[in-house]
Amino acid sequence: MAGSMSEWSLRPPQAGQTPVREIYILVMGLTGAGKSTFISVVTEDDTIPIGEPGNLDSVTESVQDYVVNIRQGQIVYQVHLIDSPGFDDGSAADVVVLKGIANFVNTHYALGKTLAGVLYLHDITKAKMGGVGQRNLRMLEQMVGDDKWDNCTLVTTKWGCTTDTADEEAREQKLKEKDQFFGAMLNSKSKRQASMMRFDPKSKGRALEIIKPHLKRKFDPLISRQMLKRIEGEKRELEESRQLLARRFDVMQFEKFKAKRDKLLREQRLHRAGRWTMRTAIVGGAIAATVVTFGPGASAFALEPAFETYAGKQRHREQAKMHKLEQEYKKENEARFHHTGGFSSGWLHDRKVKSMSDLSDNYSLMSSSSTDLSAVDTVADVATDLGGFAINHTSIS
Repeated sequence: MAGSMSEWSLRPPQAGQTPVREIYILVMGLTGAGKSTFISVVTEDDTIPIGEPGNLDSVTESVQDYVVNIRQGQIVYQVHLIDSPGFDDGSAADVVVLKGIANFVNTHYALGKTLAGVLYLHDITKAKMGGVGQRNLRMLEQMVGDDKWDNCTLVTTKWGCTTDTADEEAREQKLKEKDQFFGAMLNSKSKRQASMMRFDPKSKGRALEIIKPHLKRKFDPLISRQMLKRIEGEKRELEESRQLLARRFDVMQFEKFKAKRDKLLREQRLHRAGRWTMRTAIVGGAIAATVVTFGPGASAFALEPAFETYAGKQRHREQAKMHKLEQEYKKENEARFHHTGGFSSGWLHDRKVKSMSDLSDNYSLMSSSSTDLSAVDTVADVATDLGGFAINHTSIS
């Protein structure tokens, strides 16, 4: 025995001790290999169901979690021994058993609770390892991944249960040497080799020694990495689909608001042209009256203030319509992006924006350079509207 029993304690941690380190060890094997017996010895729990000799039906019908506190030095480990249903079970297909194990491992992996090791138990009294046993070893190899085999301990059980000890040792040697048995995991060229140990149900210390190498380990089995990769792939596909739908929505949203904007701009151009015509008529009439009467056309100029009041109200209505459109756009954009994306409403005032390709980063809500051009556009609109009229004073406002 590598360490004395004084190094170990199964007592619960006391207040003020070093924080407990939680670890998970998966216990696997064929039906009748002694998984429940092993866990019962380690936990000193004699209530754990154990199969009767010769009974090929597993007494463990689902994945069970048994906890034992192991104190080594100043560190307390809360060891979760995961008892799995046996393979080659008459009541459950191997694929169902593997699925149950995979679900348990992956669920805990998703919660940040990774495995510290896998114990695979094998009954040394079995004269042969048949196709079922070999198939389940391949499942174990693939579940863990050949780059993580050093986290596996292959445990032989039921030593001394036959009358021929030499025959048991010969079987053990054959298990070590043959790749179709334990050989592939024990002699891996990747230097990630599994270990092999014997379990004696009469020796609690020996059982603890099997667990000891795993106390400070932590690894991600291949099935969990594959799950994570699959989830990441699904997330990427979901994000790509979301972006595709977003682009389609962007186009629809852009075209809808561009059509409304263009309608308002057409109305503004017509109003602007009308105001231009009216001003021309007023100024032209005043000049003509002055020439004909050889005096100021006061009556014509008297129309100017009333018209400018009307023109100002008309511009105000135009601005109100544009403001309403802008608020409608902002509301729809915020409902969709929750302030995390999309384009600002500034592009509604930019006459150069005629297609989505014209939307530069200046209008992206993700860009710090986003600019609201509504105020600038209002000034430009007034400047264009007044377009250079000068009647013995600066410009008409």
